[in-house]
Amino acid sequence: MRRAVPVLALVVLLCPTGGRADDEPSARIRSPKPDAQVEYHFTAKGRSSNIPEGQVVMLFRPIGESGFLFPLSEELKGNRSFSEKIYHEMKDEGSQVIQVRMLPVELAAKAAYYRREILKWYNGGKKGPQPSLAPGLLENTRRLAEVVYELERK
Repeated sequence: MRRAVPVLALVVLLCPTGGRADDEPSARIRSPKPDAQVEYHFTAKGRSSNIPEGQVVMLFRPIGESGFLFPLSEELKGNRSFSEKIYHEMKDEGSQVIQVRMLPVELAAKAAYYRREILKWYNGGKKGPQPSLAPGLLENTRRLAEVVYELERK
């Protein structure tokens, strides 16, 4: 019995545990690279890891002084690679930012719905009232990754 205690302690110390620090949710953006010059239409690529059940990731672009988060993608399942087409208007110029954010599925559905409605409104000639997203709705989302890039001048 005296030998069992030290052996048990050694087994506990050497065995992997479930609550490791590297199990934190994370994401990385492979493309565009930081400070890269990109065209007005390109594909953003990356990967998310350790996204918990009930959460998804989405790509966002902070806009203006307020940092309003404009959704650039639909909901993306976590723990896998993503590839999403990004479109900029010709009037956009200079430094741009893409963020990968983790958010609850229900909130992502609202942000994705807003994205579809604003694109429908924009492509329809901006007729009628502009769709809006409740201010502060996305404030408690968690930023996992961010990349700053430059748009090529045409």
